[in-house]
Amino acid sequence: MNEPSGRVRLLRIAIVLAAVFDILALLVFLREKPVFFAGFMFVGQPLFLVAVLLLLGAVVAELRAKQLL
Repeated sequence: MNEPSGRVRLLRIAIVLAAVFDILALLVFLREKPVFFAGFMFVGQPLFLVAVLLLLGAVVAELRAKQLL
């Protein structure tokens, strides 16, 4: 089977990080406990930032590979 390219790997990592962010946000929404809120603030938001940066990196890499950028 073919190995996924770097762009595909970045997209998969970004999807997983965004899913973890969503789970933390759902915990904060459903159970209003300080520990969930603190976890969301200190772990969830940086994960989402990393996911967005990885997504942007994958998009730029794809555009460069197709010589559109």
